[in-house]
Amino acid sequence: MIAIVTDSTAYLTKQEADSLGVHMVPMTYTVSGRSYIEGYAGQNGGFVQLLESGYGVHTSQVSVASFASVFDELLRKGYDVLCLVISSRLSGTYSSALSASKEFPPDRIRIVDSLTTAGGMQILIEHISRLIPTGISLDKLVEEVERLRAKVELGFTVKNINPLRSSGRLAIVRQSVGTILNIRPVLKLSDGAIVSMGKARGNNELIRKLLDLITTDTGRIIIMHSNNYNLALTLQRFAKHRFTKARIDIKELGPVITAHVGLGVLGIAWDLNL
Repeated sequence: MIAIVTDSTAYLTKQEADSLGVHMVPMTYTVSGRSYIEGYAGQNGGFVQLLESGYGVHTSQVSVASFASVFDELLRKGYDVLCLVISSRLSGTYSSALSASKEFPPDRIRIVDSLTTAGGMQILIEHISRLIPTGISLDKLVEEVERLRAKVELGFTVKNINPLRSSGRLAIVRQSVGTILNIRPVLKLSDGAIVSMGKARGNNELIRKLLDLITTDTGRIIIMHSNNYNLALTLQRFAKHRFTKARIDIKELGPVITAHVGLGVLGIAWDLNL
């Protein structure tokens, strides 16, 4: 049997993780010298107030030791392990998982760079979890994940581009975008990296441009936000009107991703009609 391991930026609830057979390894973040563990979605209460406190927020990738501990436990129980983590172009977590895997038999563990995060990872995990009961081999599962990840996309916007630029994960969007005249950048993950897709003035244009990123029919959409629930609801309403056959959920992002994109982020992840 194969067990799925992922990091906390998939933002699964504990119930979702249990039903999908997922083992979550948490990231950590530090505010004003105090460290916190990022939990399952819905278990990070109070982080908005911490981020609004004005103190600097620093995040840490999952440690090699944390991955090794989970891998060891699962292998002892007889599982093979597929570990799917946040894009290596957004975090060093992939490197940590890869280093940890070298302590174990190479035919028992595979580490896969998801090239995405948050709702994108959840969509991938949902597909993976449906394949495992078929008896698929670990090698074949990795091949399928690498095929599927090219069919899962993620777009988003931020209220202020400065936290993202300061994090070193974006360098190509002009300083003015997202800071004046109610103009917000429209961004997308491409090959695991953040790229600009333009800009939008006002919420109506923003919602239209986020939905326009979806260029084919889709059966699965996850809308993501941080402290922006009302706009997420509006985006969901328009998405349901345009993609009538899609299952569309709203998820709140946790502290680690929010620390890099800022409060008020709004995003959308989808599959290309898998």
